Amino acid sequence: MMYTSEQLELLEKVEALKKEKNLSQNAVGQLIGVSGTALSQLRNGKYAANPQKIFDTLAGYFGVKEKAQLTYSEVGYAPTSISEQVYATISICQKKGGLAVVCGDAGIGKTKAAQKFVTDNPSNSFLITINPCLTNTKSLLKTIADRIGAGQEKSNNELWHSIASKLSDGKVLIFDEAQHLTVKAIEVLRSFSDYFNDKGQTLGICFIGNAETITRMGGKKAEFAQISNRTKQRKIYRNTEIRRDDICKIFPILEAENMDAEIDFLHRIARTPQALRGAINLFSNAYDNENYTYAGLVAMAKFMDMEV
Repeated sequence: MMYTSEQLELLEKVEALKKEKNLSQNAVGQLIGVSGTALSQLRNGKYAANPQKIFDTLAGYFGVKEKAQLTYSEVGYAPTSISEQVYATISICQKKGGLAVVCGDAGIGKTKAAQKFVTDNPSNSFLITINPCLTNTKSLLKTIADRIGAGQEKSNNELWHSIASKLSDGKVLIFDEAQHLTVKAIEVLRSFSDYFNDKGQTLGICFIGNAETITRMGGKKAEFAQISNRTKQRKIYRNTEIRRDDICKIFPILEAENMDAEIDFLHRIARTPQALRGAINLFSNAYDNENYTYAGLVAMAKFMDMEV
């Protein structure tokens, strides 16, 4: 089967993507949205059906990615005052074991800190993002088992033991969006930490969420007593704690160009309920609009109906 130069270029892009991300044929197919078998047959010129539909899918995928490269890319991790404190809390939780709670306003760097910690400690830390679908015990245990590579047993009891046997001394489990966890789910997670503590070992359980998380776990209700007693660290962070030098770290281009007015403006935005996430979204849109001057930022903030 003869292919056009454009089609051959698309096939080469697939191969380059496989090498860049170290993916199998099936994995790269799943990423793009076609089957690995179809890609193999296409590559070998043996695809029985009309190949144009597959090529259209490839062109659409790489077209989106190429356009994305032209837009603003935020700093992967900025060591801001809050994110560094969150990182340190997770580190202490790992070393000492037991429970830790880190919470506060949305968009201030908590999740970024957790992601950075797991990137730096891939062999002994795990990050699990909780959502409303993971509120019952079995769904939570199955998610943990999948993340740490434990066996997917049928009963809750077997799942618990499968997870406990896969975990080991000195590890930490980090649960983001922890406000979605039920009391029973929190008690189950506490039991893993207690299990290792009883053996003279440590397993850290770190909860990250909104302010409600720490209010519940630090409350005086009897149902939270056991949790509260075992929580070694509690900290609430507010967007009003965001510092000006945090903005410089997140937007190094502004500091490099001595754009003080723009830094001050984004700092004011970050200290509102928009937080750092709002400041980043604002700058990203202004950058893509090719005007991130003070006037450009103000105009974009008004367009986005942001509090200024």
